[in-house]
Amino acid sequence: MFERLAWHKDRMVLDDLVFRLQHCLSDDWELGEDCFVFYKIKKLIDQYERFFAPRGTTSPQNVFELGLWDGGSLAFWFEFFQPKKHVGIDLRRRSDSKYFQRYVSSRGLERRITTHWGVDQADANALREIIGHEFNGPLDLVIDDASHLYGPTKASFECLFPLLRPRGLYIIEDWAWAHWPEFHATMSKETPLTGFVFELVEATGSSTTLARSLTIYEGFVVVERGEADLPRDGAFRLEHHICRRPTRSIATDAANKLVSFFRPN
Repeated sequence: MFERLAWHKDRMVLDDLVFRLQHCLSDDWELGEDCFVFYKIKKLIDQYERFFAPRGTTSPQNVFELGLWDGGSLAFWFEFFQPKKHVGIDLRRRSDSKYFQRYVSSRGLERRITTHWGVDQADANALREIIGHEFNGPLDLVIDDASHLYGPTKASFECLFPLLRPRGLYIIEDWAWAHWPEFHATMSKETPLTGFVFELVEATGSSTTLARSLTIYEGFVVVERGEADLPRDGAFRLEHHICRRPTRSIATDAANKLVSFFRPN
C-alpha cells in the first residue's frame, strides 16, 4: 500500500481518501472537514514501510488501536491490513467525524470497524470488556498511539499483551519523545517512556518465550509475542518476567537519570 500513498505539502492521499497532515496545518485549505486529520509524518510512515516490507504479506485479522485523535490512523491501518475487525479507543469524549462516518458507511464497514470514545487506556477492566465484546479470538496486532506516558502505556501493555496470539505484534509509537527537544518543556515532569522500553529490553533478554523479538525505530517499538502461556485475567506483570542480577534495576536507573536530565533547574 505504501506505493499508493501520494504525499503533498499539507496532505497525504490514498486513492480517494484525503488525510490532512496535522503537522502542516495552514489556512490554505480548501476541503474544510472533508478529510481525515492525520497526526503522522512521512518519516514515520517510511519507518513503518522498512519494518513491514521484509515481512511480506501481513494480514492481522483482529486489530486493536489505542489513541484515535480524529480516526485518520484507524482508516490508514485498516486500508493497509484489511483486517476482519479493527477496534479503536480514545480518551476524549466525542464522536466519529462525518468524514469518518461516510468512509465506514460507503464501504459497508460497520461490522468491521468500531470506535469507543471516552475510554482510558489504563482502565484494564474497560479494555478487557471491549475486547471480549468485539472480538472472536485472540488479537493479532495492538497499536498504542495514545498517551505516550509511562504509567498508562505500561498498564495497557500488561493488560493487552497476554491477549495477543503467539507471533502477534504490539507497537508503541513515539516512545522517544524525551529525546526530542520540542517536548522537553511540555513533558518535563513526565517519566520518559524510554524507561519502559528498557524494561522491554530486559524482558526480551530474560525469556525466550515471552517475546520472540524486539524491534526499535526512532518513531516506534515493536514487540513480537512469544509462546509463553500468560494470564489473561489481569495478573500479568512485566516485572515478573525480568531476571536481574541482585543489583538495582538497569531500567529504573536509566529512567531516573533521564528524568533528572530533563528536569529544569
